[in-house]
Order: sequence, then structure tokens, then C-alpha cells
Amino acid sequence: MSIIEFIILAIALSFEALIIMHGCASKSNIRLTKGLAESAIIALESVVLMLVGLYIGNLLRFTPESLGESTTRDLLTDSDNLVCLALMIFVALRLMFRTGSKKHKAPNYDISRYPTAALLGIAVGINSLLVGMGLGFRIDAGDNIWRAAVPLFVITTIFALLGVMLGRQQKELRSRRYALVAALFILAFALKGAIWG
Repeated sequence: MSIIEFIILAIALSFEALIIMHGCASKSNIRLTKGLAESAIIALESVVLMLVGLYIGNLLRFTPESLGESTTRDLLTDSDNLVCLALMIFVALRLMFRTGSKKHKAPNYDISRYPTAALLGIAVGINSLLVGMGLGFRIDAGDNIWRAAVPLFVITTIFALLGVMLGRQQKELRSRRYALVAALFILAFALKGAIWG
């Protein structure tokens, strides 16, 4: 996978951090420097969960490394691509129905405390874990650690901090639109991987 694909995937995964941090910051009084630190914590947890997902996917994939060029290898590779597609579709649907539903209320957790932000980071990082598991069925974790980690950390930090800044100023955020964009990014990425490999 190229670095551009990882950047697109990081943008899609970071929209949830933007939405959640906006909702929390609009309900609590938080300094911008503390918001930056908490954004970095959330981004770091997302990166760790994605890397754990990559390694789990590598352990569970159907295609063994020792298998040479054969029809069996092609069938197993197709199975790996289908598992990746299924996990990506699940994450996209989860984003659309959880964050983008009309009944969804903005979260109002007190992010002025670091333990709350750490737990919120785990909740935000579940999508990264599932996407990492899907990617682990297609790519080798050892070759893609930095390409997966650096864009996700930087972009999630920026999006979460943007959510804090907009929330502090009580700016309206169209969370359904952002959730739909994130879901479309993930679906396009999944279909590209399943069809073209």
C-alpha cells in the first residue's frame, strides 16, 4: 500500500475524533493546550490499536507466507481480500449508523480530565482496530508500520484539536455529513482493495 492510501484512510478514521471532541468541548471548559495534549493521547491510542489490529490480521490471514505461486494461493488471497472488505464495510456502516443517525446526540463527556480522554481515545480507536485487522489480512504489518502510524497520528491529532477548537467556540458541526464522507472514503478504499488488490 502506498502512503497516499494510508493518508486517505487516516482522514476517514479521524472524522470520528473530530465529531466526538467537538461535542465534548462544547459542553466543558477546556484550555486549548490541554485539548492539544488530549488530542495527541487520542491519536496515539488510535495508532496503537491500528497496529495491534494489523498484527492480529497477520496472525489470522488465510494465506501462509510459505505457499508458492499456485491456484490455492490465489483462492486464499481472494478470501483474505473478502475478509478485509467485510471488516471495512462493517466500519463504514458503524460510522454511518452510530455517528450519522438523526437520533445521535453529541457526546458530553467531561474531557477536562485526562482519564476521561484516555477512555474516549479507546472508544474512538475501535474503528482503527477493526480497519487494522482488515488491512492485516492484505498487507504485512512489519513492512507498513511507519506508513500506517505516522499519517494516522498526525491527522487524528489535527482533527481532534480542530474539534476542540470548534467546540470551544460553540460552532455548529454537521456530524452526519462528516460521518457520511468518512464512510464513503472507507467504502471506496475497501472496494479498491477487493477489486484491484
